[in-house]
Amino acid sequence: MGIEQGSAAGGGAGPDLSAARLPLAQAETLPPAAYTSPEFFRREVERIFLREWLYVGRADQVKERGDYFTLELLGEKLVVVRDDRGEIRVLSTVCRHRGMEVVSGRGNTRAFECPYHAWTYSLRGDLLGAPEMQRTEGFDRRACALPGLRTEVWEGFVFVSFDSNAKPLGPSLAPLAEQFRNYRMGDLVSTDGLVYECPWNWKVMVENFMECYHHIGLHRQSVEPVMPARKTWAEPPDARWAIVHLPAVRGDISLSGTEGIGAESGFPPIEGLSAEERGRGTVVVVYPTHLVFLLPDNVTIYQVIPHAVDRITLRITICVPRTTAERPEFAGALEQAYEGLATFNREDMAACGVIQHGLSSRWAAPGRYSWLEDSVWQIAQYVAARVSG
Repeated sequence: MGIEQGSAAGGGAGPDLSAARLPLAQAETLPPAAYTSPEFFRREVERIFLREWLYVGRADQVKERGDYFTLELLGEKLVVVRDDRGEIRVLSTVCRHRGMEVVSGRGNTRAFECPYHAWTYSLRGDLLGAPEMQRTEGFDRRACALPGLRTEVWEGFVFVSFDSNAKPLGPSLAPLAEQFRNYRMGDLVSTDGLVYECPWNWKVMVENFMECYHHIGLHRQSVEPVMPARKTWAEPPDARWAIVHLPAVRGDISLSGTEGIGAESGFPPIEGLSAEERGRGTVVVVYPTHLVFLLPDNVTIYQVIPHAVDRITLRITICVPRTTAERPEFAGALEQAYEGLATFNREDMAACGVIQHGLSSRWAAPGRYSWLEDSVWQIAQYVAARVSG
């Protein structure tokens, strides 16, 4: 099982993806090796993650000059920082001298100083000082800047690309921004969220987030009574994203309540939403891994960071209008909202772990789709096109 007969990175044959590329009513799911093979994951890194724009955080998480936070992405230690000109940059944290990290965690600083030999870098990554290097022939500080990634801010979300030739992100997502303009995502306030280290493939997480068929089983008591699977529907396929709408059984209902989905919310509704938007949730994946849950009273972000074929970091962040964040009772309402979110997330977490194990079974094989899994089929279409292309 798997694709051991050929190296994915070297152009080996890999698993047969042809059945995954058929129309929905005829297609099969991606083969198990797409979720369990290290070689397949390496192909995904090469042909997807190193070429696409990847979400790394919200712009308001580095609101002031010198604000920063760090993360690991595709094996690289990075810092997201607002520089002295007010621009957001994403830089390597690895000192150009001997490989030490110049910064970790989050905070505010005027410069990055390596704790090993005190080399100091500006917020733009330029080397400012390197003690006792005056006797080193031909030493050029300008050649020792911290490498930076291409960075774009779209609707308040910070994206990076490892590909210097990647097309600009903003124009490609303009139709999406227009479709969801009433949520004013660029103006929302981000909160400190939940972090999970998860032992499953990134596609297991994305697929779970994007399909509602499992409401009738896994979420029978929590989500299904509020957003029945049979009422959900996916928008037509797009090479850049997938969208699923989740109408509620009653209009003007909160979908992110203090005691779970459907309970009374501690947040007021987002002003300016249409009647249809007030009565539904909407889940979006901006390929490959930027997951957005649009709700009548908040926008919840699921950030999926793949590390290996069977390991991801998942960060979940609730974002609300500033008027909501400024309410006296907001702190308590937020705590209860995260508790409610964690309650039904536990149902998904348990399932994802079992699914990853099941995909490693000697009897694992591609399955067939329900019409309610249109979005999972769309994700498979995206992966197959990128990995095979």
